[in-house]
Amino acid sequence: MKLIVLLIDGLSADYFAAHRDRLPHLSALAASGTHVRRLAATVPATSMPGRASMLTGVTGAEHGVIGNHVFDGTGFRSAVPQDVAVETLAGQASRQGLDVACVGFALVRPEDAAIFRPPWWMRSWLDATRFGKVSASLAASFADQTKDPQGRLPSATASPLPDGGVIHGLAADLAMIDAAAHLATSAAPPDLILSEIATTDVVQHSHGYATAPSHWALAHADMLVGRLLAALERAGRLSDYAVAVASDHGHAPIETAIHPDVVLPEATWEAEGASLHVRVESGLHAAKVNERLAAFGVVQHPSDHVPIAHRARIATFSAPPRHSFEPRPPDGRQATGRPFYISTHGLRPGDPADDRFCVFHGPGITKSVIEAAPAEQFAATAAALLGVRLPACRAAPLQVVPAPGAGRA
Repeated sequence: MKLIVLLIDGLSADYFAAHRDRLPHLSALAASGTHVRRLAATVPATSMPGRASMLTGVTGAEHGVIGNHVFDGTGFRSAVPQDVAVETLAGQASRQGLDVACVGFALVRPEDAAIFRPPWWMRSWLDATRFGKVSASLAASFADQTKDPQGRLPSATASPLPDGGVIHGLAADLAMIDAAAHLATSAAPPDLILSEIATTDVVQHSHGYATAPSHWALAHADMLVGRLLAALERAGRLSDYAVAVASDHGHAPIETAIHPDVVLPEATWEAEGASLHVRVESGLHAAKVNERLAAFGVVQHPSDHVPIAHRARIATFSAPPRHSFEPRPPDGRQATGRPFYISTHGLRPGDPADDRFCVFHGPGITKSVIEAAPAEQFAATAAALLGVRLPACRAAPLQVVPAPGAGRA
């Protein structure tokens, strides 16, 4: 079976449950396919760990992506595809002889796809790294590279974007989905297409959870899903592809930002929404960090999501409800203040607001509802639909297709 994996950044399970009437195409998929009402978030519930789990079916302790930023032994830097320490769905599919196209899906390596287009937001995201820059040569290997040796992408999408980009936001999301549709309806449709819609997260961060702009952005994402499905139907390819749609994390309103650079002026840290990673030097140092943060209602959590090699060096914390972690503004000196992002994620582990939307739809896929599932089962299910084995993944696939012999007397 061929498969399209589509990520909608920041579409929470709670939002879909409360506002599915605003999302008619996703609602139709959920009503006629296998709908996981709550796909659990990774820890922390931020973008790169969410994507890494979708690609590998394992936790950060194994795939190594502990946040949007990873620990390099000294400090934190932006996560890049080379940081994913285990085999991915794209890589394994390619090595098993399948035709793979990545159209803007983060953390996929160019060498793991026959067609590769980097995420439209990647260059500006890398340039915004706070503590350390990814080397220019490494960044260019995935942020600026488009790989299309047979000219199968639409010409506008195949053209590399200059630094700073020329297509952003809603238009860029549309371009990525149209490119995915173009490939799926072409004379040589790939076996696996991975793409994503990212503006939904940006708008919620800036304009708030379940506000008019966020409703609009998520409705636009729903429209893009409908546009992709309509293209498949017109081309007679709807029966050729299973479609797996999921988000990487949820979202929740934020009223107050805690500024770790004021509270922990000498520490090395990285904010992951309402989660915080701090480099600790010793048990005494860890206790002092914990004491300072506890004064603001911050709670320490086990760092089980961190690879064993770094676990003793990384302390993980969660902000209290409606709080997050952000660098202080340039003119600020207070330990707390108004947040730059008025909605975010990376909440306390297990917080239902970070649960993710998820649906599998396509030929032979059961019409059913699954109340909840671990994050790792998404990759296991996608791999099973493709007939691909993920060596590191120990999660069982969701029962999205009838078992052999089911329904027989």
